[in-house]
Amino acid sequence: MNLRIVALAAALILLPAELCSSQAPGPIRFEEIAKRAGIDFVTNSSPTPNKNQPETMVGGVALLDYDGDGYLDIYVVNGAAIPSLQKEGPQYKNRLYRNNHDLTFTDVTDKAGLGGAGYGMGVAIGDYDNDGWPDIYLANVTGNQLFHNNGNGTFTDVTVKAGVGGGMYKGKKMWSVSAAWVDYNNDGLLDLFVSNYVEWEVNHDPVCTAGKERAYCDPKWYKPLPNTLYRNNGDGTFTDVSAETGIADHLGKGMGVAIADFDGDGYSDIFVANDKSPNFLFHNLGGKKFNEIAELAGEAVTADGKPISSMGVDFRDVNNDGKPDIWYTALEKESFPLLLYDSNMLFDDATARSGVGWATMKMSGWGNGIYDFDNDGWKDLFVARGHVLDNSERVM
Repeated sequence: MNLRIVALAAALILLPAELCSSQAPGPIRFEEIAKRAGIDFVTNSSPTPNKNQPETMVGGVALLDYDGDGYLDIYVVNGAAIPSLQKEGPQYKNRLYRNNHDLTFTDVTDKAGLGGAGYGMGVAIGDYDNDGWPDIYLANVTGNQLFHNNGNGTFTDVTVKAGVGGGMYKGKKMWSVSAAWVDYNNDGLLDLFVSNYVEWEVNHDPVCTAGKERAYCDPKWYKPLPNTLYRNNGDGTFTDVSAETGIADHLGKGMGVAIADFDGDGYSDIFVANDKSPNFLFHNLGGKKFNEIAELAGEAVTADGKPISSMGVDFRDVNNDGKPDIWYTALEKESFPLLLYDSNMLFDDATARSGVGWATMKMSGWGNGIYDFDNDGWKDLFVARGHVLDNSERVM
């Protein structure tokens, strides 16, 4: 995100007491080395007086070993100029940083051909053609992009050939925020799920105010969109199966996407965090259709029955019971809900009793993850923090 827009950026490690061992956890420490590592990237969201909604949320990042040397490289997504929504200069390029194996990185964006086009949002990594090299998919406000890894340090834009430039709604390309690779039909080929946000047109946002100043608007002032599912045809092309699988039947304001087989039936299910509208849990019915069951499963809204500003999400086992759980972020005064999978397709809201609710009540969060940072056998919770408003009070 552009530093002029984000009111706060920080990181949080949470260790919910009831989910961890009885032993006192040791310190988890990180060292910030971006500058000396050669990572000089600053996301440019092109903030304007018109307060265009995309300005509040740009900035996806991915770790991938693009050159097969055994070391993770870094790819970051960037915005574009407004009102053109095009990358009019180098300050808007996406960036690929190659790992030099010595805690430093080299910018190889131009050599790799990964500067991108249009106004970027999210990124997903997956080997869609099973050639052993990770490919890159970009979810954009403008046309989405698929870059095929050529295996020689370069990528080719195959979006048009593959047919994954983004779903259409009411004659317009939908604003995409996130994407996830998932073999939903178990045919050995990665398919592609894309979350779409709201109907939007540049410089036509509603006029919303905070005090006497114009501010970015609440999502309630925008109309929702359906999400998109592409089936991999196995020949370098994809087919939009959103309608036939039931995905397109549900309108939301999609942000983060996470994949897990929560009920253990052998088919991957899809959770979508929706901004100020009920979340989606698409239950996979044998690789042919999906049934949206978030309300029945107890995860569409919070414990008090309200949809919140759901953003980032992770979907994996938190309490070591062998079943994937859900943790997603939101804005301050909403907390970050933690949902533990119980049984019979029901999730138990552990936000309050785990301590996560109280710890996150004053926080605003974006991307997040569930990882065991200290190798003690218990997963910890991490969130990258920021705010959608440029005049929001800083909360630490």
